[in-house]
Amino acid sequence: MSDARTVGSDGERDGRVTATPGGKLSVVVVVENRELLERGIREVAEETLAALKVKSGTYRVEDNGALDFVIAARLEVAARAVDLKVAPLSPKVVDRPAAERDRPRRSRLYAPGNTPRFLLGIELYGEDAVLLDLEDAVPPFEKEAARTLVKHLLAAVDLPEAWVRVNPLDLGGKDDLAEVLRGRPNGICLPKAEGARDVQALSALLAKLEKELGIPVGSTLVMPILETAKGVLHAEEIAGSDPRVAVLAFGAEDYTRDVGARRTTEALLFARSMVVAGAKASGVQASDTVYANVDDEAGLVCESKLARDLGFDGKGAINPRQIAPIHSVFSPSPAEVEEARKVVAAAEEAEARGVGAITVGGKMVDRPVLERARRTLRLADRLSLEGRR
Repeated sequence: MSDARTVGSDGERDGRVTATPGGKLSVVVVVENRELLERGIREVAEETLAALKVKSGTYRVEDNGALDFVIAARLEVAARAVDLKVAPLSPKVVDRPAAERDRPRRSRLYAPGNTPRFLLGIELYGEDAVLLDLEDAVPPFEKEAARTLVKHLLAAVDLPEAWVRVNPLDLGGKDDLAEVLRGRPNGICLPKAEGARDVQALSALLAKLEKELGIPVGSTLVMPILETAKGVLHAEEIAGSDPRVAVLAFGAEDYTRDVGARRTTEALLFARSMVVAGAKASGVQASDTVYANVDDEAGLVCESKLARDLGFDGKGAINPRQIAPIHSVFSPSPAEVEEARKVVAAAEEAEARGVGAITVGGKMVDRPVLERARRTLRLADRLSLEGRR
């Protein structure tokens, strides 16, 4: 046994749980509207403690508008802190199918894994993928509570596609994985990947945990994030290092710090090109870095167009307001779709007639142009089929 432990905060949509070991098990609920809310909170607390097989101690739950999964997460961390015999909880998970490797990922929306008010409703903004962050966005003293909160969020909420950015494996990442995989995310983001061994070590650990947890082995995808000079120079090696790799992402902030560059278009051109070339040489998607100024939509669109023209398939977002501009750039426009249809139709007609040379609108259509047109139509059809804007 240990001394009392308090977990959570009085922040918006959060709750504070104080666990005091010893004595008969009891739950104390502190909430502003007792008549309306106390019973429901108490039921969540008692069910969570029963699932954790907690038999003793006093648990004081102070609510500030938290949803059930937040309360459950705070209770679990507190219970495990005061009684080392309490095992991690594997909550019942929503029906989340495995993600397809080639699923369009125009946007990945980052959310800090330690702050409930940023996590609630994260699935409602229309992003292609949610990236729950346990690394840079979470201070060291909140890592334990954050990974448990993310686990409960994953289990409770039907996210569009759920990724978790863990810490480097030797800096808490192994603990992150052991916890969050119980919530069955679609994929894991590996920060500061610098070589094939980094990805392969992650893949081996995922396979072990998948087997232990009854998850189909190999179903959890991997997104290495290249954030250092060494990582960028090994882009192709990293992208092709393991079958789990579906996306290669670029992180400009850490990269510029590592090489001593300023965050300018010119300074990032080489790194961006290396990431795209490495990804495409290995048949995986490439995703560009985030744009830090959330109030500069014109700058976001400009940088997104540059990334698209270089060959990136999507871009990171740090604010829901950035999703629509990003999607507008990485989705085929009606004019582009119409032009692509004309190119494909002309090619099919020429093939049927046995004609080799093709022109559309006075421009020669060769094989690369035809392949780009077909790629545009595949993306447009996929987005339309899935009802994505």
